Amino acid sequence: MKLFEKIKTWFNPTQMHRAPQYGRGTHALPNPDERELFERASEAFVQGDILSGYEFFLSSLTHQDDTFSPSHLSIERTSETINFSLYQGYALIKGTVTPTFLEAYADIALSEKLHVAIKRRFLERDFQLTYCRFSHKDGVAKLSIRLDNATITPQKIFFPLREIALNADFEKEFIAGEFDELSLLDTQHLLSISRDVIESNYTFMHQWIQETRQSLIGLLSNDNTGMVSFSYLALLLQIDYLFLPHKKMAKNISEKINGYFTDDEKLTEDKNADLEQYLAELETMDIESFNTQFYNCPYTFSPFDQALHDEIAAFIEESLNKVRWYKNNRSNYVITVIYRYISLYILYNYGLHPSLRSLFHLHVEIYTSEFFKASGETPLYDPATQTFKQNLIAQRIRESIEPYMNRYKGLQNFAEHLNYSDLNHFSQSFYLQIKNLDYTEV
Repeated sequence: MKLFEKIKTWFNPTQMHRAPQYGRGTHALPNPDERELFERASEAFVQGDILSGYEFFLSSLTHQDDTFSPSHLSIERTSETINFSLYQGYALIKGTVTPTFLEAYADIALSEKLHVAIKRRFLERDFQLTYCRFSHKDGVAKLSIRLDNATITPQKIFFPLREIALNADFEKEFIAGEFDELSLLDTQHLLSISRDVIESNYTFMHQWIQETRQSLIGLLSNDNTGMVSFSYLALLLQIDYLFLPHKKMAKNISEKINGYFTDDEKLTEDKNADLEQYLAELETMDIESFNTQFYNCPYTFSPFDQALHDEIAAFIEESLNKVRWYKNNRSNYVITVIYRYISLYILYNYGLHPSLRSLFHLHVEIYTSEFFKASGETPLYDPATQTFKQNLIAQRIRESIEPYMNRYKGLQNFAEHLNYSDLNHFSQSFYLQIKNLDYTEV
């Protein structure tokens, strides 16, 4: 390290970066001792100390900066058992561990209040699940698992627990969006969103829809289906990432986005029409209905499997090739939209290393500076003057990368290599640097 850089770090020590409070992740950083605790769990199981193995494993799931009360994960050990509970969105999972078995369950809803279609759905879902099963006991519909500890390993615990947590949350969300939410159990941990935030998001949603529609005037009747697709998809991805809707709104956005990428015989023009129609539905939604689609809650597991960096790099390269094609065909409008789309789609579709998640969030933040300014954040870009807060951007990049440089020796802070001429040049240089990051472990 150069002397100047060393002196600079003395006066500006690296802060452990914060996890973005947006998107469909855990909204917290993983336990910094996760790997060590996982290995200690394995050693304890090999030695036959089952309860200590489970205690180490469950501790490895604890988030570094859990701000929820109660915590997303609690563990209580006695001489003969471990009792634990964890939250995953709508779901509360309760479990008991003895030296011979683990049992865990999530109470879904009161059976007598469930629509018959839901009961039929549970029977069908059993065939899709690997570890857990739906059941009915004492008037309650449950999702549960049981593990034999004879040959237990951390991996044999992780995947069943993750499956029951993700699916209990998914089913309760589905019921809340499509049927009677009053039938659901264990929902006291859900936190309401302030009315000010709801009203602000509602206003921004209408503003973004109107701006998108205005930007496409003159394009819809021409051969510009790709440009229209990028505009509509980027907008829905932005709404989903920044607002984090739940229930029916989340389901509809997911169906519209995933439906667009379904390999079927439907024409792109028809898929665009579906996206446009749903945006019109969002525009006509009244604020009281909009309000019911939001809440805040803790999560233990990410819904994504972590992607290899090669996958992320390949998607960036493919997207930048599209940018070059539109540049060559002088379709300048769509270039900025594609740059915005890249980060939003990656955040929507991939499980990311915490540093990458923060970096892509940084890009979203730059392109939606007015939204973050309204949220009380210092804007990173001023659309009126078209200028960047270069020092703050550089600090955020440093905070995202430097905490991991000891583990990934090839990982480098790239802030000084960015082009701040304008948004397009910034994005091009930003994605090229992201694409070339080295996550090779020592």
